[in-house]
Amino acid sequence: MFREPWVLGLLAFTLVWAILLVRVMMLDLRRRRAAFAAAPMLHRITGHQPTRRPVVKWGLMLLALACFGLALARPQGGFVEETVIGQALDLVVALDVSQSMLAPDVSGNTRLDVAKALVAHLVNYLKQDRLGLVVFAGDTMVQSPLSLDKNAFLTFLERTDPSLLTKQGTNLAAAIETSLDRFDFTASQARVILLISDGEDHDKERLDRAIAEAKRKRVPVHTIGIGSKEGSYLPVGRDVWGRVIYKTWQGERVVTRLDDRMLRRIAQETGGRFFRASDMATAREVAAGLEALPRAAIAGGSQLTTRELFSWPLLAGFLLLLLEWMISERIPYEREKDHWLKRI
Repeated sequence: MFREPWVLGLLAFTLVWAILLVRVMMLDLRRRRAAFAAAPMLHRITGHQPTRRPVVKWGLMLLALACFGLALARPQGGFVEETVIGQALDLVVALDVSQSMLAPDVSGNTRLDVAKALVAHLVNYLKQDRLGLVVFAGDTMVQSPLSLDKNAFLTFLERTDPSLLTKQGTNLAAAIETSLDRFDFTASQARVILLISDGEDHDKERLDRAIAEAKRKRVPVHTIGIGSKEGSYLPVGRDVWGRVIYKTWQGERVVTRLDDRMLRRIAQETGGRFFRASDMATAREVAAGLEALPRAAIAGGSQLTTRELFSWPLLAGFLLLLLEWMISERIPYEREKDHWLKRI
């Protein structure tokens, strides 16, 4: 089995042309010798010079070329089990799934859809980091534990919607507390919380305690405010004709707006950064902020990999070139001297 099998086709093509070229060169050499002098006279002038030596040298070079081509094709051996060790941090995404996140005021899309797309885009920049997902509204739930399995994380993210939690509201304090509980503080890797929401927590005292706990444990909380300042009516469903039903209060439609004051405060006091979700460029900004954080070596389990065998044909190629260099096209000096002494 080869990792780069296309190299074999290129190698075969190259060898065919190289063999033809060597053949043409040898025939041209014989023709020029014949034009210079007849075979008996050429033998008397130059002495005995076996024609096999150039052929052998060219043959060795072609074999070396074949070996180098095989090495480039990266031959693979049996499977070996390796421990995956990388530089990583632990990131818990705390995602608001309250009803207000269904407001369609971000380029015509709902806040929740934009938030999910942003997080999914962010995963592309976090290849080695462990990710966890906490959803919250008036209460919290661990949707995905910390793991290196990005596919599982994205699956849980896709299934996230307001129906996961019955208690409504925007409990930022509970989101921070539950996220902190996900971390293993006996390990050495860095820990970060990414909080995505559109609203304000009205339980100020509990939020103060949550912020203080994050500061004490040295866990920065990056926050992303999602939604528009102008706001949008809050949809709560559709009627039997498919028309959108909006939430009302005292006969008036309820307008939900982004209130980022608490989000800014959380980020500032915990050593994180506040981001305003506008488009997918926000994911790049968040990733850049996370990239600057220190990471620690972690063992993320084991994986099966194939054994690389390219070193063997590579070594054989160098040995063949060395052998080719050691073979001279001329008759060794002692044999040439004996030949001329006999003629005298």
